[in-house]
Amino acid sequence: MNGKQRMVEQSKQWLCDALLNLMTKENFQDISITEIAQTAELSRKTFYHSFKNKEAVINYLCDQLFDQYFEQLLQQKPQVGEIMLKTTFDIFLNFWWQKRDLIQLLIRQGLFDHMNEIWQQKAIPRYQRFAAPWHVQGTLTQVNYVMAFQLGGLTNILRVWLGQGNPEPPEQIRDVMLLAIRQLADSLHTD
Repeated sequence: MNGKQRMVEQSKQWLCDALLNLMTKENFQDISITEIAQTAELSRKTFYHSFKNKEAVINYLCDQLFDQYFEQLLQQKPQVGEIMLKTTFDIFLNFWWQKRDLIQLLIRQGLFDHMNEIWQQKAIPRYQRFAAPWHVQGTLTQVNYVMAFQLGGLTNILRVWLGQGNPEPPEQIRDVMLLAIRQLADSLHTD
């Protein structure tokens, strides 16, 4: 990355940080581009050079989050059985636990569903890069349904878990999730 590219990325980050700062004080819908630029100590021209609108700033933020999460997920070593599921849940829950203030802010601002939509779009192309034993090998349509099912469950856990004032520690949520999956699996094997 050359110096100009670094400055562009730095400006985007400053604008993103400025929007998040403003969202702690006022409603997302009421925040103007001018406010964002002024808070970032940049010009409106720089804002529009970086982003089309403030929704694009949220998209940029979400892209960064999912890239960071996915990089952690890919560092996981393939394991067998429940051990891999437990490790995957630990990665998921600990990552988002560290971002809980941001998730709570997005929930309060009514932007959590927008984040979820971006996550779905980013996850589908990466599906095969993360070798998990529970992944379905099938058509793109089948994979889309499986991803919607899996991500829907995970993002709804985030919404319920981190949407409350005093969320439980990640290990407690992981244990509940594992218990639910064991019970589901057991229910499929009864005659």
